[in-house]
Amino acid sequence: MSLFQSAKAPCPKCGTPHEFEIVASVNADRRPDLRAAILDGSFQREQCAKCKAEFVAPPTLTYFEVSRGWWILAEPAGFDQNWKQAAEIAREGFDKAYGANAAGAARAIGAGLKVRVVFGWPALREKLLCSDLKLDDVELELLKMAIVRGSQDSPIGDDNELRLVGAQGKDLSLAWIEAATERSIATLQVPRATYEEIAHDHEQWQALREEIAAEPFVDMNRLLLAD
Repeated sequence: MSLFQSAKAPCPKCGTPHEFEIVASVNADRRPDLRAAILDGSFQREQCAKCKAEFVAPPTLTYFEVSRGWWILAEPAGFDQNWKQAAEIAREGFDKAYGANAAGAARAIGAGLKVRVVFGWPALREKLLCSDLKLDDVELELLKMAIVRGSQDSPIGDDNELRLVGAQGKDLSLAWIEAATERSIATLQVPRATYEEIAHDHEQWQALREEIAAEPFVDMNRLLLAD
């Protein structure tokens, strides 16, 4: 079941109070339209009645999709400094619903789900795109690290994120995104063969693979925060 609730917030441009409906939980198997809206950027997009400015309410929800194997806790961009707390909340929520503290039938469903924590809409879209493009999200993060290591002019920083945004032919499309505004700073095309090469390398990348996979926050940014 997908759960909705009302919320109030000022327009980020003119400050006019605005009441809108936000989603606390998305069951994408039952509501594929919500999944599509997340991917195309229209999900929770609102327009101010006074100045007509458009803005998107930040994510504060759980995303559930059995058919693609996801249980995701999504929090607003910029909250990743608190990823350990979010990861603990995710573990407890999942265990109660589909893990160790759930009924037998629910645990059987949970056995096929990946538990993840993401921060911001681009990060959530990235996980959904991984399913559509048949990518493993852990291997994707290794690819990103290879890109950063191999480039001397990557716009990496506290406010910028490298995100998967799609695919073109035999290439994966990635973009450097300003997390707070979702503004694209730079785009790049990476051969899918590079991803496959990393995914099949069980020696050079194994230690880093295990480190990234060890927490629900499966994201290159976690390692950068640790640094």
